Amino acid sequence: MKSNSLFRLLIVPVISAGVVFSQPVHADDDDTPLAKSMTEASDALKALRKMPKDDWAGGAEKARAAAEGIRKGMEFIPAMLKDMKDGVEKDKALADYRRLMGLNYAALCELELAYLEKDAAKIEAATTSWKALKKEGHKKYEDE
Repeated sequence: MKSNSLFRLLIVPVISAGVVFSQPVHADDDDTPLAKSMTEASDALKALRKMPKDDWAGGAEKARAAAEGIRKGMEFIPAMLKDMKDGVEKDKALADYRRLMGLNYAALCELELAYLEKDAAKIEAATTSWKALKKEGHKKYEDE
């Protein structure tokens, strides 16, 4: 009987520790409004890549949905910037973040226009542009 109560005393903290330490450190990061809007954009772009190249209307719709996700995300600030000490460096980082988001939004609007114009060369140029901007932005402002 005594060993059973000792077992209970030990097992609860061990199980609790396992649950706590098995969770990602930033498990709630995917629940932020910024993460949700970026997921919206990303999901639209993933769907776009899977579409036939000549689905002009569908491509325009997905590009518009991706741009909308970016537009919604512009209102939020990445956690890593919120945590920075106030001052010129933080102000510069915020301005650069807004610049990249704005350029990405513009590139996705260009992509929508290219689909509406049924212009494969413009689609390729706009796609190259948003991919480069996404890479730069994630490198600078996404916690990994």
